[in-house]
Amino acid sequence: MDAIEIFFACYGVLLALSFAKVLAGAARLIAHRKTIRIGWLTPLLMLLLLFDMASAVTSGWRNLGVADISLRLVLACLSAAGAYYVIASLAVPEELQDGADLDAWFRDHKHYMAGGLLAANLLGFELVQSLIKGPAEMVAGRWMGFSGVMNLVFYALVAVLILVRNRITELVMLATLNIVYVLVLLVF
Repeated sequence: MDAIEIFFACYGVLLALSFAKVLAGAARLIAHRKTIRIGWLTPLLMLLLLFDMASAVTSGWRNLGVADISLRLVLACLSAAGAYYVIASLAVPEELQDGADLDAWFRDHKHYMAGGLLAANLLGFELVQSLIKGPAEMVAGRWMGFSGVMNLVFYALVAVLILVRNRITELVMLATLNIVYVLVLLVF
């Protein structure tokens, strides 16, 4: 194995563990669906995490294979993957008590989860691209045209999600973020 294969194995394992954590949370929700109130916020967050982590894997596959491995690049990637793991760990409580309300859980932990999502994207996409290609090429590749509009929409919606304290607005932000991913999937 060369350096990139070893690095990508570590990065990929951490993202895979995060993905598995979200799926394990979904399984716990299904198992307890009759004794808890699931609501919409947590499932929408979980779907968004799956979309975003899949995007991180594909971005890593495209970009990390051509990168010169440096400590800064490794730390940025592993920090982003670590942020996904923390978010995935917080998405569903480990212990689901009878009568638990997951919308209340989401709202109590939203700042950490949405802030982690913002950090994961800034580290995993913006900083990593800047380290691999340089800041000017990163801006030209990620922030021009349709891609730039989608990035701006994504970051703006996550920022609003962090700041708002209204359940309906949080629901709209999460639903819109998922719709953005579906649109990107259809275009790219």
